[in-house]
Amino acid sequence: MATIAMAFLAASVAAGYFTIAVVVAPRIRMPTANQRIVLVIRGAAIAFFIGCGATHIHILLHTVGLGGPAQPAETHEFVFHTVQAVGAWLFIAGAILRFELHVVPAQTREELEAAIVAQRNLADRAQELASRDELTGMARRWRFDEELERQILQTRRYGTPSALILIDVDGLKRINDAGGHAAGDAALRHVADVMRGELRATDIATRIGGNEFAIILPEVGIEDAEAATERFVASLRDTTAADTTRTSVSAGVAPIDASLSAADVLNHADVALYRAKRAGGDRHVVSDLSLTPT
Repeated sequence: MATIAMAFLAASVAAGYFTIAVVVAPRIRMPTANQRIVLVIRGAAIAFFIGCGATHIHILLHTVGLGGPAQPAETHEFVFHTVQAVGAWLFIAGAILRFELHVVPAQTREELEAAIVAQRNLADRAQELASRDELTGMARRWRFDEELERQILQTRRYGTPSALILIDVDGLKRINDAGGHAAGDAALRHVADVMRGELRATDIATRIGGNEFAIILPEVGIEDAEAATERFVASLRDTTAADTTRTSVSAGVAPIDASLSAADVLNHADVALYRAKRAGGDRHVVSDLSLTPT
Protein backbone atom coordinates (compact mmCIF):
# COMPACT_ATOMS: atom_id res chain seq x y z
CA MET A 1 0.00 0.00 0.00
CA ALA A 2 2.81 2.38 0.93
CA THR A 3 4.53 1.65 -2.38
CA ILE A 4 1.37 2.48 -4.29
CA ALA A 5 0.95 5.74 -2.34
CA MET A 6 4.58 6.72 -3.01
CA ALA A 7 4.22 5.94 -6.69
CA PHE A 8 1.04 8.01 -6.83
CA LEU A 9 2.75 10.97 -5.14
CA ALA A 10 5.79 10.73 -7.39
CA ALA A 11 3.52 10.67 -10.42
CA SER A 12 1.59 13.65 -9.04
CA VAL A 13 4.81 15.64 -8.61
CA ALA A 14 5.95 14.74 -12.14
CA ALA A 15 2.53 15.67 -13.53
CA GLY A 16 2.62 18.96 -11.65
CA TYR A 17 6.01 19.93 -13.05
CA PHE A 18 4.96 18.82 -16.52
CA THR A 19 1.82 20.96 -16.29
CA ILE A 20 3.86 23.97 -15.19
CA ALA A 21 6.42 23.58 -17.97
CA VAL A 22 4.20 22.55 -20.89
CA VAL A 23 0.72 23.92 -20.14
CA VAL A 24 0.97 26.87 -17.75
CA ALA A 25 4.23 28.61 -18.70
CA PRO A 26 3.60 29.00 -22.47
CA ARG A 27 0.26 30.65 -21.75
CA ILE A 28 1.35 33.08 -19.06
CA ARG A 29 1.40 36.71 -20.18
CA MET A 30 5.10 37.44 -19.93
CA PRO A 31 7.15 39.42 -22.44
CA THR A 32 9.83 36.82 -23.27
CA ALA A 33 10.35 33.07 -23.30
CA ASN A 34 13.34 33.41 -20.96
CA GLN A 35 11.13 34.95 -18.30
CA ARG A 36 8.70 32.05 -18.61
CA ILE A 37 11.58 29.56 -18.21
CA VAL A 38 12.72 31.41 -15.09
CA LEU A 39 9.16 31.20 -13.81
CA VAL A 40 9.09 27.42 -14.31
CA ILE A 41 12.42 26.96 -12.53
CA ARG A 42 11.28 29.22 -9.72
CA GLY A 43 8.06 27.25 -9.31
CA ALA A 44 9.90 23.92 -9.24
CA ALA A 45 12.43 25.29 -6.74
CA ILE A 46 9.70 26.65 -4.50
CA ALA A 47 7.87 23.34 -4.49
CA PHE A 48 11.14 21.40 -3.87
CA PHE A 49 12.29 23.57 -0.97
CA ILE A 50 8.83 23.59 0.57
CA GLY A 51 8.96 19.79 0.47
CA CYS A 52 12.49 19.73 1.97
CA GLY A 53 11.55 22.19 4.67
CA ALA A 54 8.41 20.30 5.65
CA THR A 55 10.35 17.02 5.74
CA HIS A 56 13.07 18.44 7.99
CA ILE A 57 10.47 19.90 10.32
CA HIS A 58 8.75 16.51 10.41
CA ILE A 59 12.04 14.79 11.26
CA LEU A 60 12.92 17.40 13.87
CA LEU A 61 9.59 17.10 15.65
CA HIS A 62 9.90 13.34 15.91
CA THR A 63 13.54 13.61 16.97
CA VAL A 64 12.70 15.79 19.97
CA GLY A 65 9.71 13.70 20.78
CA LEU A 66 7.03 16.24 19.89
CA GLY A 67 5.59 14.30 16.99
CA GLY A 68 5.29 10.90 18.58
CA PRO A 69 7.70 7.99 18.28
CA ALA A 70 10.48 8.02 15.69
CA GLN A 71 9.39 7.30 12.15
CA PRO A 72 11.10 5.21 9.50
CA ALA A 73 12.77 6.90 6.52
CA GLU A 74 9.91 5.85 4.27
CA THR A 75 7.51 8.00 6.29
CA HIS A 76 9.72 11.04 5.96
CA GLU A 77 10.05 10.40 2.25
CA PHE A 78 6.28 10.13 2.02
CA VAL A 79 5.92 13.52 3.74
CA PHE A 80 8.51 15.02 1.41
CA HIS A 81 6.73 13.88 -1.75
CA THR A 82 3.33 14.85 -0.37
CA VAL A 83 4.36 18.41 0.42
CA GLN A 84 6.25 18.70 -2.86
CA ALA A 85 3.18 17.60 -4.80
CA VAL A 86 0.96 20.05 -2.91
CA GLY A 87 3.49 22.84 -3.55
CA ALA A 88 3.62 22.10 -7.26
CA TRP A 89 -0.14 22.16 -7.67
CA LEU A 90 -0.51 25.26 -5.50
CA PHE A 91 2.00 26.94 -7.78
CA ILE A 92 -0.09 25.98 -10.79
CA ALA A 93 -3.21 27.42 -9.18
CA GLY A 94 -1.33 30.60 -8.28
CA ALA A 95 -0.03 30.95 -11.82
CA ILE A 96 -3.54 30.68 -13.18
CA LEU A 97 -4.88 33.32 -10.80
CA ARG A 98 -1.89 35.68 -10.64
CA PHE A 99 -0.68 35.67 -14.22
CA GLU A 100 -4.04 35.43 -16.02
CA LEU A 101 -3.81 32.09 -17.77
CA HIS A 102 -5.32 32.08 -21.26
CA VAL A 103 -6.18 29.39 -23.76
CA VAL A 104 -3.97 31.07 -26.38
CA PRO A 105 -0.17 31.45 -26.28
CA ALA A 106 1.15 34.57 -24.59
CA GLN A 107 1.92 37.55 -26.81
CA THR A 108 5.46 38.78 -27.21
CA ARG A 109 6.43 42.29 -26.13
CA GLU A 110 6.43 43.40 -29.77
CA GLU A 111 2.92 42.04 -30.31
CA LEU A 112 1.66 43.72 -27.15
CA GLU A 113 3.21 47.05 -28.15
CA ALA A 114 1.74 46.74 -31.64
CA ALA A 115 -1.69 46.02 -30.17
CA ILE A 116 -1.42 49.07 -27.90
CA VAL A 117 -0.41 51.29 -30.81
CA ALA A 118 -3.29 49.92 -32.89
CA GLN A 119 -5.76 50.65 -30.09
CA ARG A 120 -4.42 54.19 -29.72
CA ASN A 121 -4.65 54.76 -33.46
CA LEU A 122 -8.21 53.46 -33.43
CA ALA A 123 -9.10 55.80 -30.56
CA ASP A 124 -7.47 58.75 -32.35
CA ARG A 125 -9.35 57.87 -35.53
CA ALA A 126 -12.64 57.66 -33.63
CA GLN A 127 -12.00 61.04 -32.03
CA GLU A 128 -11.11 62.51 -35.40
CA LEU A 129 -14.33 61.21 -36.93
CA ALA A 130 -16.35 62.51 -33.99
CA SER A 131 -14.85 65.98 -34.42
CA ARG A 132 -15.51 66.19 -38.19
CA ASP A 133 -18.66 67.24 -40.00
CA GLU A 134 -19.69 64.39 -42.29
CA LEU A 135 -20.84 66.61 -45.16
CA THR A 136 -17.96 69.05 -45.48
CA GLY A 137 -15.12 67.39 -43.59
CA MET A 138 -14.72 70.54 -41.51
CA ALA A 139 -14.35 70.46 -37.72
CA ARG A 140 -17.55 70.63 -35.67
CA ARG A 141 -18.81 73.48 -33.51
CA TRP A 142 -17.41 72.09 -30.24
CA ARG A 143 -13.93 72.07 -31.77
CA PHE A 144 -14.40 75.70 -32.78
CA ASP A 145 -15.37 76.67 -29.23
CA GLU A 146 -12.30 74.91 -27.83
CA GLU A 147 -9.92 76.41 -30.37
CA LEU A 148 -11.29 79.95 -29.97
CA GLU A 149 -10.79 79.79 -26.19
CA ARG A 150 -7.30 78.41 -26.69
CA GLN A 151 -6.42 81.12 -29.21
CA ILE A 152 -7.59 83.88 -26.87
CA LEU A 153 -5.36 82.45 -24.13
CA GLN A 154 -2.44 82.35 -26.56
CA THR A 155 -3.08 85.96 -27.54
CA ARG A 156 -3.16 87.05 -23.90
CA ARG A 157 0.00 85.15 -23.04
CA TYR A 158 2.20 86.05 -26.01
CA GLY A 159 0.54 89.17 -27.37
CA THR A 160 0.44 87.84 -30.93
CA PRO A 161 -2.42 89.07 -33.14
CA SER A 162 -5.04 86.63 -34.39
CA ALA A 163 -8.36 86.93 -36.19
CA LEU A 164 -11.74 85.28 -36.58
CA ILE A 165 -13.77 85.05 -39.78
CA LEU A 166 -17.47 84.15 -39.77
CA ILE A 167 -18.89 83.02 -43.11
CA ASP A 168 -22.49 82.57 -44.20
CA VAL A 169 -23.44 80.95 -47.53
CA ASP A 170 -25.68 83.34 -49.47
CA GLY A 171 -29.07 82.10 -50.63
CA LEU A 172 -28.76 78.51 -49.46
CA LYS A 173 -32.54 78.27 -49.07
CA ARG A 174 -32.95 79.43 -52.67
CA ILE A 175 -30.47 76.76 -53.82
CA ASN A 176 -32.33 74.09 -51.85
CA ASP A 177 -35.69 75.22 -53.25
CA ALA A 178 -34.38 75.20 -56.82
CA GLY A 179 -32.34 72.01 -56.84
CA GLY A 180 -33.27 70.16 -53.66
CA HIS A 181 -31.12 69.42 -50.66
CA ALA A 182 -28.59 67.62 -52.85
CA ALA A 183 -27.83 70.94 -54.55
CA GLY A 184 -27.56 72.66 -51.19
CA ASP A 185 -25.19 69.96 -49.93
CA ALA A 186 -23.08 70.34 -53.08
CA ALA A 187 -22.89 74.09 -52.50
CA LEU A 188 -21.73 73.60 -48.89
CA ARG A 189 -19.10 71.08 -49.96
CA HIS A 190 -17.93 73.49 -52.66
CA VAL A 191 -17.54 76.31 -50.15
CA ALA A 192 -15.57 74.01 -47.85
CA ASP A 193 -13.31 72.85 -50.70
CA VAL A 194 -12.52 76.41 -51.79
CA MET A 195 -11.92 77.38 -48.17
CA ARG A 196 -9.41 74.57 -47.70
CA GLY A 197 -7.57 75.71 -50.80
CA GLU A 198 -7.15 79.22 -49.41
CA LEU A 199 -6.13 78.34 -45.86
CA ARG A 200 -2.76 77.69 -44.27
CA ALA A 201 -2.04 74.45 -42.44
CA THR A 202 -2.21 76.29 -39.13
CA ASP A 203 -5.62 77.88 -39.78
CA ILE A 204 -8.63 76.26 -38.11
CA ALA A 205 -11.78 75.95 -40.22
CA THR A 206 -15.07 74.69 -38.78
CA ARG A 207 -18.70 74.35 -39.74
CA ILE A 208 -20.61 75.90 -36.86
CA GLY A 209 -24.15 75.78 -38.25
CA GLY A 210 -26.28 74.78 -41.22
CA ASN A 211 -24.80 77.29 -43.66
CA GLU A 212 -22.28 78.98 -41.37
CA PHE A 213 -18.54 78.47 -41.18
CA ALA A 214 -15.85 79.95 -38.96
CA ILE A 215 -12.13 80.30 -39.49
CA ILE A 216 -9.56 81.06 -36.80
CA LEU A 217 -6.35 82.61 -38.16
CA PRO A 218 -3.57 82.28 -35.54
CA GLU A 219 -0.84 84.92 -35.54
CA VAL A 220 -2.52 87.00 -38.24
CA GLY A 221 -3.21 90.72 -37.93
CA ILE A 222 -6.50 92.25 -38.98
CA GLU A 223 -5.10 93.58 -42.28
CA ASP A 224 -3.79 90.19 -43.35
CA ALA A 225 -7.02 88.55 -42.16
CA GLU A 226 -9.03 90.96 -44.33
CA ALA A 227 -6.81 90.21 -47.34
CA ALA A 228 -7.24 86.45 -46.80
CA THR A 229 -11.02 86.88 -46.55
CA GLU A 230 -11.12 88.93 -49.71
CA ARG A 231 -9.16 86.28 -51.59
CA PHE A 232 -11.52 83.55 -50.38
CA VAL A 233 -14.67 85.49 -51.34
CA ALA A 234 -13.20 86.26 -54.76
CA SER A 235 -12.08 82.65 -55.35
CA LEU A 236 -15.56 81.42 -54.54
CA ARG A 237 -17.06 84.03 -56.85
CA ASP A 238 -14.91 82.82 -59.74
CA THR A 239 -15.76 79.10 -59.33
CA THR A 240 -18.90 77.00 -59.34
CA ALA A 241 -19.96 73.80 -57.65
CA ALA A 242 -20.08 70.50 -59.51
CA ASP A 243 -23.67 71.11 -60.60
CA THR A 244 -22.69 74.58 -61.97
CA THR A 245 -24.67 76.31 -59.20
CA ARG A 246 -23.00 79.63 -58.45
CA THR A 247 -22.34 80.07 -54.77
CA SER A 248 -21.32 83.19 -52.89
CA VAL A 249 -20.73 83.99 -49.24
CA SER A 250 -20.86 86.88 -46.82
CA ALA A 251 -18.06 87.19 -44.28
CA GLY A 252 -17.42 89.11 -41.09
CA VAL A 253 -13.86 89.60 -39.83
CA ALA A 254 -12.92 90.48 -36.25
CA PRO A 255 -9.60 90.60 -34.41
CA ILE A 256 -9.09 88.23 -31.50
CA ASP A 257 -8.31 90.83 -28.90
CA ALA A 258 -6.74 89.83 -25.58
CA SER A 259 -9.19 92.04 -23.68
CA LEU A 260 -12.24 90.24 -25.07
CA SER A 261 -13.93 86.99 -24.15
CA ALA A 262 -14.73 84.31 -26.70
CA ALA A 263 -18.36 85.44 -26.73
CA ASP A 264 -17.29 89.05 -27.36
CA VAL A 265 -15.03 88.11 -30.28
CA LEU A 266 -17.77 85.96 -31.77
CA ASN A 267 -20.31 88.76 -31.37
CA HIS A 268 -18.10 91.33 -33.12
CA ALA A 269 -17.50 88.97 -36.05
CA ASP A 270 -21.23 88.26 -36.18
CA VAL A 271 -22.03 91.99 -36.31
CA ALA A 272 -19.65 92.41 -39.25
CA LEU A 273 -21.23 89.39 -40.97
CA TYR A 274 -24.68 90.89 -40.40
CA ARG A 275 -23.58 94.10 -42.13
CA ALA A 276 -22.19 92.14 -45.08
CA LYS A 277 -25.49 90.27 -45.47
CA ARG A 278 -27.50 93.49 -45.31
CA ALA A 279 -25.28 95.01 -47.98
CA GLY A 280 -26.33 92.29 -50.43
CA GLY A 281 -23.87 89.50 -49.67
CA ASP A 282 -20.94 88.29 -51.75
CA ARG A 283 -18.60 90.50 -49.73
CA HIS A 284 -16.82 90.87 -46.39
CA VAL A 285 -16.93 93.46 -43.64
CA VAL A 286 -14.31 94.07 -40.97
CA SER A 287 -15.45 94.75 -37.41
CA ASP A 288 -14.19 97.90 -35.68
CA LEU A 289 -15.00 96.40 -32.23
CA SER A 290 -17.70 99.03 -31.63
CA LEU A 291 -20.57 97.98 -33.84
CA THR A 292 -23.78 96.43 -32.50
CA PRO A 293 -26.54 94.70 -34.48
CA THR A 294 -29.37 96.86 -35.82
